[in-house]
Parts: sequence; structure tokens; C-alpha cells
Amino acid sequence: MNLKQPIPKAEARKLITDRRKEISKGEIAEKSKIIIDRLIQIDDFVYAKKILAYVSTVPGEIDTRALVNHADGIGKSIFLPKLYKPLKSFRRFHFTGWNDLVVNDEGFLEPKLGFDEDMTDLDLIIIPCVAVSVVGQRLGYGGGYYDKLLRKTYAPKYVLAFEFQLFNDIEINHHDVRVDKIITEKRIIDTREKSFN
Repeated sequence: MNLKQPIPKAEARKLITDRRKEISKGEIAEKSKIIIDRLIQIDDFVYAKKILAYVSTVPGEIDTRALVNHADGIGKSIFLPKLYKPLKSFRRFHFTGWNDLVVNDEGFLEPKLGFDEDMTDLDLIIIPCVAVSVVGQRLGYGGGYYDKLLRKTYAPKYVLAFEFQLFNDIEINHHDVRVDKIITEKRIIDTREKSFN
């Protein structure tokens, strides 16, 4: 989706929410597979030993379960974020199986426990988005938890997104953290090769 002026966050959220209602389960499955197949061939993933990922639970979101299963199956250490409301931050927990996950108060699937807030040893971070710009401006779900997490690590930051979630420019705040790569069903965008103009 291409707009010349920065799109306000509220407008982007509404556009993407409406589009997600239109996408079929079959289309989600097909495009999710393409996106994950692209990701697992990239060097950042191939050589990563410790990966922070997430489990998709929002309707119309890319299905990341196959990614978690694949990474776990080839011996990578997969960590999932757990919301820690007192500090408005994430703790992480090593993925030990689907039976060890629960639905939290926000409706997201997360580990039953979160043992650690240290993100400095991660090799790759894969984060969700509502929308993202081609220069890496990520629009999340509004809590600011991921922005806080991303400031704690130098690991490459990846967003998996459907093509319809892309904009040229999104309204940003000073605390928003830019992502390094965006993978869609049509392309891989290295935002480090682009600039804010």
C-alpha cells in the first residue's frame, strides 16, 4: 500500500484491521508458508542459535506456528515473550512445547512462566506488527512493550508481514524502534539500505 504522506497510526490500524477481516484462512496459510520459507533461508536465521519469536493469535495475522516448530526441530533455542505488566515489559521463556502455553489477559498466547528479561544474548528477534513501512517503521498493538524490548538488544530485528500491511511512511514517535528487515510473500526488504527521506 503506497501513500506519499505519512499515514497516521489510527488510520493505518483501521485499514489493516479491515483488510484482515477479508483475508481467508487459505490465503493466510499459503502466504504464511511463503514468508516463513523465505525467512529460514536467510543467513541471520540459518546461523542464529537463540531466536525470540512469537505465536500468532490475532485473526488475519501471519501464522508463525510452523516457524516455531521448524526452528525448534532443527535444534535452535526458541524463546517466546511473556507480558510482565508491573514493569510494562516482556520476560522471555524457552519454548518447551505447545502444552506449556496459555492465553493471557490480552488474548495472546504466551508461556505460563517468564524467567528472564535479559535479551542481550539473542541472535535474532522476530516481532509482530499491525503495519510496517518500507523503511522499517513498525506499528504494533499499542502497548509499547516491543519497543522497550528492542532497545535492549543489538540482534537483527525482523518483521513478517503480508504485502497489504506495507506503507511508504508511517507516523512515528521518538521511542519507536526501526526494524532491520521485512519479509512479505512478495519480497524481502532490507531497511538498513533505505533512509528516512
